[in-house]
Amino acid sequence: MFVKRFEEIGKEMFQECGGKAAHLGELTNLKLNVPKGFNVIGEAYYYHLKKNDLEEQIRKISETINYEDFQDLEKKTQKVRELIVNAPIPPEIEQEIVEQYERLSSGDQQQPFVAVRSSVAVKDSPVSSFPGMMDTFHYIQGAETVVEKVKECWASVWSGRAAFARHNKGIEHFKAVIAPTVQLMVNSQVAGVLFTVNPISGEKNEIVIESNWGLGETVVCGKCQSDLYIINKKPFRVNQKKIARKEQTYIQVKEGGAEWAPVETEKVNEPTLTTEQIEELCKIACSVEDHYGCHQDIEWAYEKGALYILQARRAKVGGE
Repeated sequence: MFVKRFEEIGKEMFQECGGKAAHLGELTNLKLNVPKGFNVIGEAYYYHLKKNDLEEQIRKISETINYEDFQDLEKKTQKVRELIVNAPIPPEIEQEIVEQYERLSSGDQQQPFVAVRSSVAVKDSPVSSFPGMMDTFHYIQGAETVVEKVKECWASVWSGRAAFARHNKGIEHFKAVIAPTVQLMVNSQVAGVLFTVNPISGEKNEIVIESNWGLGETVVCGKCQSDLYIINKKPFRVNQKKIARKEQTYIQVKEGGAEWAPVETEKVNEPTLTTEQIEELCKIACSVEDHYGCHQDIEWAYEKGALYILQARRAKVGGE
């Protein structure tokens, strides 16, 4: 079995499924509204390498990399990525991916848009993330394309920056766990991030929310201003609210993908969240924090009034 649905995954399974999938599974099993999806477990990547006789080829290339020479690093890791992507995926893995993708279909969309994202860990280690090191693909449609993007996720474990990071940390390359997640896209009208601790001041009794119209990219990209809410935890009370002038938004297009577009005039200075939505976000965020026993950094989105939890991880405070 090379594929597990989120319902079959828990937080303790990060060595098998990578950190991202382990937490998505945990949140799903907490009965939170997580977009449906599945994980191609870490063992599938090594099975792909073995079936295509790639392990020894990759090992030989990796042993010759000069990590002090950027061009040499990029050239040789590119060669490794090409080996992984160009090799045929074992049919037993492909069949499971296709079956699970088809299970994500609904009445209004038989070929749903999904995100294919890297979920990572390191064998025999508590490390369960390498932020920004591996590839992510949004608005992927069709089983065949999903399979190809899974291979590209596998290959991204050999991006130059990822290989350099492992080398610097003294991590053996073949201890990397790469376990892609495939998850339904949320076509949000409002999205953002939430911290169950003030990430700047470290104040534990404050929740900080940033939000904007459209998809979450509007909050994380730094291209436009977002609304900011600072809320007291017990009881929930908005201590500070800064409503930004939001002139640009990032929205899904019918053909797939997304684009920047002007915000409707009447919404430019309008708050992105209602009082009820702020309270709903705070209640769910505190329940996630209580469950994990540590401060949380949560990505969320509202689509047609329904709140979706997209990701949760330990929050970093101050200079951490």
